[in-house]
Amino acid sequence: MAPDEHIVDKEMGYTHADFLRLLPKAVGDGEISISGHTIQVSNGERRLRIDLSEESVRHLGHFRLPVTHVQLTFSGYSDAERSAALERFWKAYQKGGG
Repeated sequence: MAPDEHIVDKEMGYTHADFLRLLPKAVGDGEISISGHTIQVSNGERRLRIDLSEESVRHLGHFRLPVTHVQLTFSGYSDAERSAALERFWKAYQKGGG
């Protein structure tokens, strides 16, 4: 890990298709490129790499829930920029009602 990198790991209840559908809202104006299970988001000097695991399924009785492990690697972000980016990211993928 480079000195200016910060890594966040998260298990998310999304298929890859659903994750990618919400991605533009989650990352804003960044330029998005996708190669396999790796997503690169560039915005000026800032880079966000998103690595997706293989899709899996969690069985809870009769329920089947999608599961994807996600690793976010931030490069070139100040603490405040990273905090704001994570807040936007989590809000875009937030499920449930109010």
